[in-house]
Parts: sequence; C-alpha cells; structure tokens
Amino acid sequence: MDKIKQFDWSGPTNPKTEGEFFPPDKLDRAKYASFLTNLLASEGFDESRGFDSCKRNYVLNLNAEWGAGKTYFLKRWSQDLKSDYPVVYVDAWKQDYSDDPFLTVISSIISQLGIQAEFEIKVPKSAVSMFKAVAPAIAQGVVKKVLNTDFDEICNLLADDDLSDEEGGDPNTKQSTTDFSPAAKALAENLIKEHEAKSKSIEVIKSKLSIWVNKFEEQNGIQLPIFIFIDELDRCRPSYAVEMLETIKHIFDVKGIVFVVATDTEQLQHTIKAIYGQGFSAQMYLGRFFNSRYSLMRPALSDFLNVHADRVKFDPEYLKNKNIQMLPQAEEAETAFANISVVLDAFQVSARTAIQITERITAIITNLPSGKKVDILVLATLFCIYEKDHSLYNEIISGRFKREGKNNKGQPRKISLSEFLEGQILDTYASTELLYFIEPETYTTRFYTSNMSYQRNQYSKGNYPVSLSEFIKNIFCKIFNSFESDFGFIYSDSEGGISELQKAERELAKLPYGISQKVTIPWINYIYIKEEYDQITKEHYRDFIELSSPLDYMGDS
Repeated sequence: MDKIKQFDWSGPTNPKTEGEFFPPDKLDRAKYASFLTNLLASEGFDESRGFDSCKRNYVLNLNAEWGAGKTYFLKRWSQDLKSDYPVVYVDAWKQDYSDDPFLTVISSIISQLGIQAEFEIKVPKSAVSMFKAVAPAIAQGVVKKVLNTDFDEICNLLADDDLSDEEGGDPNTKQSTTDFSPAAKALAENLIKEHEAKSKSIEVIKSKLSIWVNKFEEQNGIQLPIFIFIDELDRCRPSYAVEMLETIKHIFDVKGIVFVVATDTEQLQHTIKAIYGQGFSAQMYLGRFFNSRYSLMRPALSDFLNVHADRVKFDPEYLKNKNIQMLPQAEEAETAFANISVVLDAFQVSARTAIQITERITAIITNLPSGKKVDILVLATLFCIYEKDHSLYNEIISGRFKREGKNNKGQPRKISLSEFLEGQILDTYASTELLYFIEPETYTTRFYTSNMSYQRNQYSKGNYPVSLSEFIKNIFCKIFNSFESDFGFIYSDSEGGISELQKAERELAKLPYGISQKVTIPWINYIYIKEEYDQITKEHYRDFIELSSPLDYMGDS
C-alpha cells in the first residue's frame, strides 16, 4: 500500500474538477477519513502479507447517530478516494423500492466501476437475470391465489422422500409424486432448477469480481482495494436492510474488496428486531456481517446546528431587514447557535430534539411581525423543559410552580424556580458562558446617577459573558415565577420618583467599566426595560411554544 494523502476538507469542492459539490466540513471529519482509508486499504490489500494472502475481503460498519453527518462524510470521502482507488457509492435508501439488493449493488458496481476502469466491466446477462427470479419471493398466499395450489403441497413435494422413515413414520402414508397436482409439481421442479442456476450464477459473478480486482491491480494510477460504500441502510425497509447484509456477506465476499456500511447501528438493531422479534439478539446477529465497527462521535451541538439549522434567520442582517429584535444579539449566526447549544447541552437533549427545538425557534422568528422581539434563550429553555418534563412546563408557563423543602434546621422552606432548575442540570453546564453582543452607545450615551445628574457611558461594545446559572436565575425565572422578583424590582432603592430605567442606569454607572460577567446581568436588565422585552409575558411565550411545538423535524431531504 502506498502512502495515503491526508484529506483536507476545510474548503468547498469545485464541481467542475471534483464532481459533486460539497461545502466545507464544519464537523472536522477529514481526519477520520484519512485514518479509515489507511486502515481499510491495508486490510483489503497489503503485499507484505505475501502473494496468497495479500488480498482480503473486509466489511466495516461505520456507526453514527442521527445528525452526525454520515452521508456527507461518506460521499466526500468516496469522491476523494477516486483519485487513487476504484470506488462505488450506493444509497440503499433511494433504491429500496427494488426488491433485490443484489441488483442494486451489482448495477452500481457495473455503472460506476465502468467509468473508472480501462477494461470492460460486464456480467453475463444470464447470470444477472437469475436474480430477478420470482420463485424465492413468492409468498404462500400468492402461490395459492395465482396457481390455485396450496403452498404446503409444494413444500411436501420438495421434502426429502426418506424423511418419514427417519422420523419413524409409516412409509405407507408417504405421498408419491403422482399425488400432487401438475401445477405444484411443475413449480417445484422450477424451484429446484432455479436454485441450482442461481448458485452457478453466484459463482460466475464472484469470478468476474475477482477478475476485475486483478485487472485494477494492473491498471496504472489505481491501487487496491476496491471500496464499496453502502449508505442509509438503517432507513430502508427492514426486509430490504437484512437482505442487503446477507447479499454483502454471501455474494460479494471477494478478496480485494472492502465494504463500508454506514448505519445508525442502534436504529438498525431495531430494524432487525422488527423482523425476528424483540427477544432476538440483533447485536450478535450484526456481528456476523462486520469485521469491525467504527463509531463517529456526536459532534458538538453548536457545530451540529450550524450544519442543519437555517442560519439565515439568525443573521443580524436578516433581522435588521425584517425589523425584528432578538436577544441575545450576536454578530453572526454561529454565536447564536453556540448560545442555544449551551442550553440544549445543559438539559442533555438528543441530537434530533436539538434540531427540532432550533427549527421551532426558527419558525417563531420567521412568523414575528415587523417591530416585534423575542429572547431565544428563554425559548430554548422553555422548549427543553417542554420536551423533558411536560408537567413541569405546564406549572412554569401557568405561574403555578411550587416546591417545598427543608432548611438546615429541618424547617419547611420554599424552593425557588431557579434553585429547582439548577438542580436539573449538571454543575459543569451551570457555569458555561453565554455571550451577549452589546453595543452600549446605541442604547444611551449617558447614565442617570442621582438628583438629575448624569455620567458618560464609557462601556465598549463586545461579547459580554454570563453563566447559564445566572441567566436562569436573573432572567428566565423573573419571567415565569412570582416567587422571584421581576425586572422592575431587581434593585433596592430608597430614592422615590425615578423610573426603573433610571435605576438600571444608575446600577451600570456604579460598576467598573469593562466587559465582564459582573456587568452582563445589569446590562441585560437595562436592555429588557429599555427595549421592552419585559413586556413579553409568559402568556406570549406559551403561545410561541404551543403554536410551534407540533412542528417535528424529519431530516434533510
């Protein structure tokens, strides 16, 4: 095996020179493609093993959960491999309307390798046609309906003549061939002939595959092994998925060919159990087909959202053009997704639920009329609670949340909503930072201090950080729980006659100028009052959630 180049997917592909267009790899998967290429190339063909064993057949299960980017990964990887190896890519789901996985694979091999080979890629027509045979797929009911013949009659005819003797039965009760209808006898004879012909066809096709492997070995600029990628198998009909695995195992087990079968393996196990029953060991069954399994790690949710979500709706220019205000403000969509992902990670939602929540937030933004506003982190938190504990969501959204505990002396005490929610998330996430892009001078050039005195606003624009726990305590819970103080009473004050906005300004004027966690909550409070985010009630948020929650993301088409 020659040294394999390291793949670089940091930029998009050029469809004019590289075939299909692919955007930059935002999930940093090129390193896995390089690693697996070296592994599989060595497994499929290694001259150091000696002439008799240099070629091997190898089947890898590439396992990744929904949303991990399997299809992008396989397609881009397979495209890059074509400069050095014979490559076949099969989208099993797009072709599962076919009842014959063999035809799906062999037709893909012939058409795709035919383009890459400097020799003729053909299979005898008679060999391929045997796999279109109807008899193996004939169901009992179809046989009876079409031929007016009982399926058990055919089975008896195909059974061993000596079976009744071996089981101690009465040989006089054994049926002779004259006892069966002509239709049953004809079909049975055809089944036997067809089985024999099909076995011969398999050998012919395996022989052809071996010949192609050897010819590719001699072709200049091409290395072995042949790579065959099977994608989207877990999305196929259960029967088709199982038949595809059997086909790969028993028909295409040719030395010098490596298969990469991409699946959400947990989902594929459910598929297998749908056929064989819930008590069936699907994991052990799958072990028969694969030499090894390689699991792609779940990507960081912020990267995941950047790939799957509609970035445009979170772009500052889009919001400006639509005259919509959104908190936290962000200089770019990536920061908005990073903020949302902090909340989603804290509540430990699945990848699928994460994209569903983001799609619902996107739908809410899309439907906001001009001049309206929304806090997307409040929405994200509510959606997480809605998905994880619907009864808790109902308590919070209706303002009926109430919990009691005991203090250190064993006396009853009220548990605040913020304390309760912080107990629902891991400590490691509670301290994770959210970023608010704030341009202070766009709000005010001076702060009220006291007795109609003012101080110049010297805060600079930038990303102001705040921990998730502080956001939950000081922003989220002040909207939904009367036990927490509202925004208008966040500061105690003995001076009467000044507005809540002036109180917020005076608090900012007291703090040291600079970008730090210490000033972020006072700034958010000021923006809530100044821009009237505090006028978005829990009833408004309930309408947002309950109108958009029936929207379920089904996957990229």
